[in-house]
Amino acid sequence: MPIHVRSSHIAPIVFLPGDPNRAAWIAQNVLQNAERTTEYRQMFGYTGTCEGMPVSVQTTGMGGPSAAIVCEELASLGAQFFIRIGTCGAMDARMNPGDILLVTGACMSDGTSREILAAQMAGSSIPTLGFAATSDFDFLCAARDAAREQNAPCHLGKVASLDRFYGHPDETYQKLARLGVCAVEMEAATVLATAAVHGIRAAAMMTVSDQVFGAKRADEETIARGVDRMIRIAVTAIRRVWQEKR
Repeated sequence: MPIHVRSSHIAPIVFLPGDPNRAAWIAQNVLQNAERTTEYRQMFGYTGTCEGMPVSVQTTGMGGPSAAIVCEELASLGAQFFIRIGTCGAMDARMNPGDILLVTGACMSDGTSREILAAQMAGSSIPTLGFAATSDFDFLCAARDAAREQNAPCHLGKVASLDRFYGHPDETYQKLARLGVCAVEMEAATVLATAAVHGIRAAAMMTVSDQVFGAKRADEETIARGVDRMIRIAVTAIRRVWQEKR
């Protein structure tokens, strides 16, 4: 049994929130017959069913290193599809707090995802930084359709995964925005890179919690509503993708 995710009861589909409270909320409000399968270091994990599908929810904690530990251990336990569900800071003025972002790709601006790929590409002539950490295309299409059906404000775009939450100069964000990066967060690149190494399908989606330029942050109620919409969209999307796989 792994050191941190101390469970042998992991479903093929795993939702990955950073916050243990969010994991508990999903277990209580979205899953049926959910049971807590792990709680070591408050990294709460639950497994149940959702619309007839076996689904786990596993806390990743904050940042790439924590997410990497969790994803490595989930892979060893047989997970087949990671879905990162988190929050992000928007750099696109069209994205408002509470909106949903479907992550097409994550810039590996953190150390963890690059280290994962460096180990994978050791001895290769292919530059490590040439790897594209992208979300599963079928999931993105299904999630976009679900968002439209549910009249949820939704965007598609790239994020930059960063190691630090505080301390970046505005110039960093401005340069990223000029390159078409629409939001910043901390874990998506690591989740997508780890999945790629293990041959696991993966996707990431975010609720906008604040706007980077102007430091406009949503109140907790707005974020909670956005997270609820995001999870409903994710469930609809994965059900369609999973059924097609079957």
